[in-house]
Amino acid sequence: MITRVVQIWLCLPLVCLLYGEEARHEELIKGLGSEDFVKREDAQAALLKWTLECRQVALPKILSLFQQDSDPEVRKRALEILKELADADYLSNGQGYLGILMREEPLAVKEGEKLQFGIRILDVMKESPAERADLKIGDLIISLDGKEWQQAGAVDAFSETVAAKKPLMEVVLKIIRAQDKPIRMAIQLGRRPISNLQVEGGLNFYEQQVRDQHFEQWLEQKLDE
Repeated sequence: MITRVVQIWLCLPLVCLLYGEEARHEELIKGLGSEDFVKREDAQAALLKWTLECRQVALPKILSLFQQDSDPEVRKRALEILKELADADYLSNGQGYLGILMREEPLAVKEGEKLQFGIRILDVMKESPAERADLKIGDLIISLDGKEWQQAGAVDAFSETVAAKKPLMEVVLKIIRAQDKPIRMAIQLGRRPISNLQVEGGLNFYEQQVRDQHFEQWLEQKLDE
């Protein structure tokens, strides 16, 4: 009898914790339809965080809000949360992507030293990981994760190394900018949207289409589960 009472007593904090969490999340869900804009924004951010951390429990609730809630504002914000989740899923797969156009260049070396090659940035794609990391047109990349290039084929080697990494992984570049001393830059990779980056209409437009298509397929799958 004493053992049973002790077991029940030990379970009470966990029950209270779970009940408290459930009540808090129900309050956040109500907050999505608040008349206060700041409360709506805060509730949406908190629910997104909860769904990312506890997807198995939270996702069905968000899907239900999107499908069934009578408040258009709540349905709209539930849809925005679902898009963030689909985007996280999109970035968890595929090839690494930096977002630059480049050419290979031999580096000036002193007599007796081995020939080395660098990679000159010819263009930086808008809204790419390269742009967010502040890479510039004209920057000269002289190493990737400590790897230098001592023979021709630096561009291919660079592209293959980046593509072999997963999106959201970090790479470290050493670059020379405007004849200054080399600087190190840590950059988080994105996801390569297509194999051929030279696309008609602009890569950013095409990438958005790919993401939209991924979201539609992801949402359809989640609604069918």
